[in-house]
Amino acid sequence: MLLRPGLLLLFSLAACAHAVTLTNVRDGTEATGTHHPWSQSIQIILPSGERCEGRYQTLTTKTLGEESLFYRSHVGTILGRNTVERFHGYARLTGEQGTVVEVVFSSGWTGGGFGVAKASSGEEYRVTF
Repeated sequence: MLLRPGLLLLFSLAACAHAVTLTNVRDGTEATGTHHPWSQSIQIILPSGERCEGRYQTLTTKTLGEESLFYRSHVGTILGRNTVERFHGYARLTGEQGTVVEVVFSSGWTGGGFGVAKASSGEEYRVTF
């Protein structure tokens, strides 16, 4: 079966891993990792060295239940931009030492995006990928 060039490009973009950076809003320290659109997963290494990973899903109000660090937050306010025609996602990453990092983000069809993250330790981050 032959794939049309546009479909081949779309499949190759979706399969690529993208670098993701979480920048601490208080002191500028960074956590880095990868965003995998194909498997809908994110892995990061916190400045402490702890590895956190998890899958993401489409963001809905049901996703942000009372146990969420983002509970009662408004996505438009969180992301601070017009996000029409973009994918809104939510990820709950769990670390090897028990740290929880929640990420709310907006992504384009090429896999790049922006968002915010909160850690159970109280840290808040700007997210880019």
